[in-house]
Amino acid sequence: MSLNLELKIFYAPSFLGLAIEQVKSTYKIPISSYYLWPRTDAWEQIKLELESKPWVKPEEKIKLLNQTASIMNYWRKNRHNTTKKTLNAQFPELLFVNVVE
Repeated sequence: MSLNLELKIFYAPSFLGLAIEQVKSTYKIPISSYYLWPRTDAWEQIKLELESKPWVKPEEKIKLLNQTASIMNYWRKNRHNTTKKTLNAQFPELLFVNVVE
């Protein structure tokens, strides 16, 4: 059974807000709070959050951590010159709840 976990992102030029939620048909369940990067080590916090959930499969954990690293690397290079349209095209599997341009 797939848990349908997704990375939820608040994208701003000065920070990223990263959280995980579970998608169930017509509603979403928060799995973690938002972790603000670069203010905190969001990747490590998400890793610890996922490790505390034994019901999440290792493959799902790796996928979410890889997505986290990808969006963090993208933000480092493009944080001041991107749009929601560009982000959605570059990362169609991620949920951008807000993009501050």
